[in-house]
Parts: sequence; C-alpha cells; structure tokens
Amino acid sequence: MYKKKIFVTVTVVVCAVVLWFAVGIVDYCRLHRFQKPVFCIGTNLCQDGGSGKYVGLGYSYDIEGNFMPEDEFPGVTKWTYYLFGVEMETQIRD
Repeated sequence: MYKKKIFVTVTVVVCAVVLWFAVGIVDYCRLHRFQKPVFCIGTNLCQDGGSGKYVGLGYSYDIEGNFMPEDEFPGVTKWTYYLFGVEMETQIRD
C-alpha cells in the first residue's frame, strides 16, 4: 500500500512538471513567431490592445507591439522572457 501511494504521488508530480513544461514551450514558440502567448495572463496592459506584461506559472514576458487595427505591421515587435524573475532572452522584430 505504501509503494502504491509513492508511485501515485511521483506520477502526479511528473505529469504536472511535463504539463508546465509543455505550456511554457507553447508560449515561447508563439513569441518566437512574434505572436501573443496563449497561456499567460496579461497584467499592466497598455491601451494599444496588447503591449504589457504577461505572467505564466514561473515565467513571464514583457511585450511591445502593434495591436491597433490601423497599424501597418500588426503583432509583437519586441519581447523579453523571464524565468522565475531572471531575464533569459530578448527578441526584436527586424
């Protein structure tokens, strides 16, 4: 009985970590294509329709972009990736 509880606990933890990793990868890949993240919640957003800080589980992004309908090149133009509060990467659209 004790081994079964350990097995179930380890399985749940591993599944949670894999799910967290997959969600983070999806958001990261979308930003590499200069699109908004899917699994983050926008905080401190500007009135332009999307620029601001996006927070996920242990990671976040600062995003700047052209999100108004009249913008010539819509989408994300610059983003900075933070993992547990440490800046990891910055990308600027050419």
